[in-house]
Amino acid sequence: MFYLAFSLGLMSSLHCVGMCGPIALALPVHQRSKFGKLAGILLYNIGRAFTYAFLGFLLGFVGNALNLAGLQRSLSIGTGVIMLGAVAYSSQWLDQLAPPSFLQKGVQTVKKKLGSLLHNRSFSALFMLGMLNGLLPCGLVYMALISSVATGSPVEGALFMALFGMGTLPAMSAVAFVKNLFSASLRNRARRLMPVFVAAVAVLLILRGLEVTGWPLLGLETREIPVCHGVVK
Repeated sequence: MFYLAFSLGLMSSLHCVGMCGPIALALPVHQRSKFGKLAGILLYNIGRAFTYAFLGFLLGFVGNALNLAGLQRSLSIGTGVIMLGAVAYSSQWLDQLAPPSFLQKGVQTVKKKLGSLLHNRSFSALFMLGMLNGLLPCGLVYMALISSVATGSPVEGALFMALFGMGTLPAMSAVAFVKNLFSASLRNRARRLMPVFVAAVAVLLILRGLEVTGWPLLGLETREIPVCHGVVK
């Protein structure tokens, strides 16, 4: 599952560039030295990963409760089926996902705070920018969070989401460091490929729920069936 988390972040990074690229380009780091610029960009992206990890930690409690209730397998299968259905319904569903109405006011507050922090050049402000950016609505982040529930543990849920965030770091750091690094056509091609990758993740979640063993990617171990040996008289 942890290989899946990093791969998910890596593959979705170009989608992230398209959605969050404007914020990365607006980071107040371009007046610094090359080292200071790189340090600021890394702090910003580490802040995003920190928020993802915290959200994964919280959802890990949900996964743990479902695991104790014997529902984790059903959740994994159900999540995979819903994701496959969403991909079949529309290839643009990731971009159409919006936060629930009761959270929209909070999202507007986050955006206002982001705008004010963009004028602050301190390293602490850059880290806070990343943390707040991690709270913005994103279909891929939602998908990763749902997948993190399948870990069944707060610690493993946090690690899953941290690795997802680290997977997005190379592309997000590069676009902030070098403007116009990724062309619009490249980002559009990446978006068209995302439904394929989402479908692959959905299949893996279903297989995990079915407890298909022998695939290291699923994070399941082959179970040995105990056999009792006795002497028949």
